[in-house]
Amino acid sequence: MRKVVIALVVVAVAGRSCGTCGDDGPSPALRIATFNIEDFPKGEAQIAGAFAEIVAVGAPVIALQEITDPEVFEREAKARLGDRWRFVYEEAIPDHHRMGVLYDGMAYRHIATRVHDGTRLAGRRHKGVLEVELARGNQHVRVLVVHLAASSEQQPVRHQQHAALQQIVAQVVRSGAQVVVLGDFNATDDDRDRADLAALASATGMTWATEDLACSAFWRRSDGCPRSRLDHVLSTEAAREVRNAGACAVDGCEWQDRCPLYAEQVSDHCPVVVDF
Repeated sequence: MRKVVIALVVVAVAGRSCGTCGDDGPSPALRIATFNIEDFPKGEAQIAGAFAEIVAVGAPVIALQEITDPEVFEREAKARLGDRWRFVYEEAIPDHHRMGVLYDGMAYRHIATRVHDGTRLAGRRHKGVLEVELARGNQHVRVLVVHLAASSEQQPVRHQQHAALQQIVAQVVRSGAQVVVLGDFNATDDDRDRADLAALASATGMTWATEDLACSAFWRRSDGCPRSRLDHVLSTEAAREVRNAGACAVDGCEWQDRCPLYAEQVSDHCPVVVDF
């Protein structure tokens, strides 16, 4: 009887683990996160805090922004998460902030990495869109990581970037893969930036997964610490659950006269996690 019970448990576990099945198996669920780790690495405390957040979100795919030393990040990822984890990032960029994608190499295989230059804008030093194409079983995901121009004053620039982003995303969506667009949209203008996000979703047929998310960052200002909706996720698939992680999950979204300690030790952004 004991052997029969053990065998049934093994079969049940195998049935729940179809994320590693072959191409004929069902598509596994996807959990993906985005996390702007401010000027990583700023020190040992930040490294430890950032990777504690990465472990806590439990996502096999994480889009990252503001990585100033990708070699340090990659080394720390392997040391803290294991050799199965991979980090792909921009090779050549106009400034020191890089975007990348950290993923579990046992869960996903890497297909390709591309950079779309449309959002750089002619004659300007802005970031392109990093695309990382991944596959698992018959699940095919194209992850587009963005980091748009910062500050309220640059909202007109972001508006131009959104126009370019619409073209990039529309082209990728035509591939038929699941497409996820996520990252730091620097949406500091609650009306115009959100209008651009809504237009991006409408023009490309995507779902704006974070539309109703209360807050996703501790955007620093000299007069206090507002909770701005900077980080967003759009996808061709509807999300099952969307949430803030880190200090944003517990400290609320109301204005404070100072940023929480988390913002000084880890980042002025919090992770955003989406389950599909």
